Amino acid sequence: MDIKQTWVEKIKLVDRALDSFLPKAEVYPQIIHEAMRYSVFAGGKRIRPLLMFFTTGLFTDQWQRAVPAACALELIHTYSLIHDDLPAMDDDDYRRGKPTSHRVFGEATAILAGDGLLTLAFALLSGKKYYNNAFSEAYFKEVSPEISLHVISELAEAAGSLGMIAGQILDLEAEGKTVDMEMLDDINTRKTGALITAAIRCGALLGEAQAEELRQLSIYASLLGKGFQVVDDLLDVEGDENKMGKLTGMDKVRQKSTVVSLCGADAAKKLRDNLYNNALAALDSFKENGDELSSLTRFIFYRDY
Repeated sequence: MDIKQTWVEKIKLVDRALDSFLPKAEVYPQIIHEAMRYSVFAGGKRIRPLLMFFTTGLFTDQWQRAVPAACALELIHTYSLIHDDLPAMDDDDYRRGKPTSHRVFGEATAILAGDGLLTLAFALLSGKKYYNNAFSEAYFKEVSPEISLHVISELAEAAGSLGMIAGQILDLEAEGKTVDMEMLDDINTRKTGALITAAIRCGALLGEAQAEELRQLSIYASLLGKGFQVVDDLLDVEGDENKMGKLTGMDKVRQKSTVVSLCGADAAKKLRDNLYNNALAALDSFKENGDELSSLTRFIFYRDY
């Protein structure tokens, strides 16, 4: 099976696992569960779960132990998108080619759907309800309580007011202003990079990586998060709306400082290339075990949607 086929199989696994963890749409009160499932299954590349799987796979063949944490991370990511799309924030009507949650269910339900996904993420990593779930079996049997608590802490900190939420509020405060590259890097490191770093670090923890290995992968994760946002900035200017499933040019409309607006597209592409090369170099010590991660890294840096 080639690497891209393994992506497809693992994405299908994530979707099946998410389906089993989420309350069914008909569970009372139906509207909130319908809204939660709508956004989770509205499409998406599942990049963060793949990053976690491939990182765990650097250290063990038992990468399935990462399934609950990978799904928890995807739930947190989806919650953040629901809230990011709200009129009080980025006010987007489309996400992944479909109407955003608040356009379908209304603002109040969209807010609560995001809240429901966030809290479910931590419930499935700690609740007895999920002990006998086939997708959680390896996690609860093979992962020590100490590592499990560390993973939960990593996810909470990455999603919290010093991580992703910090990036969100700083991004909102910067609208209509010209910020310097240092400030922009801080915003992007928190808003985009925090959950990407959590995917890598949690994958390493679940694989029982040594301290030096975790340190090296944290360097890789930082570079990957920065590069991910540079590509997003480029796609907002040069991307195909049909492929991306949302409007382009919105950074300019919202008067947001981006790498492209501050440095120009050519300089942004050079920065992307440098970050990519440095990210690959950070994986060198993992040699052939890092093939899947290297391939996914290439996709992230040079994707067109």
